[in-house]
Amino acid sequence: MTTPDFNLEDFLPYRLSIAANTVSKRIAETYAPYKLSRTQWRVMAVLATCQQMTAQMVADKTGMDKTTVSRAVGKMLERGLVKRSASEQDGRSAPLSLSVAGREMFTKIAPEALRQERELKSMFSDEDLDKLTSFLNKLLDEH
Repeated sequence: MTTPDFNLEDFLPYRLSIAANTVSKRIAETYAPYKLSRTQWRVMAVLATCQQMTAQMVADKTGMDKTTVSRAVGKMLERGLVKRSASEQDGRSAPLSLSVAGREMFTKIAPEALRQERELKSMFSDEDLDKLTSFLNKLLDEH
């Protein structure tokens, strides 16, 4: 039985996954001291920028599984980093927002995360960054 021409190193989904994991590990250095998981950090960042969202909305925005987001939110609720409001339209989907403690934690982490982003961007020319942004937007628009 012959195998198709398959070179893992040239397989775009593999390379994108490795690149995403590499960047995520680097950014994790900024929130790890605060005992946040990758999912919790993403939930925190989304709620910091979008104010109130349901767990489903966070999952949709981040491309993460709703169950994974809900587990992260549960742990963040236990730690007092997130608060849940009663929904006026739908009792099942309560809006989430960062608590005062969650917002304070985010304001401590965000400057270092932005520094990491600047360092990452410094590897590219402005033209390359524009192309990368365009390519990523094209991929994400298909999502």
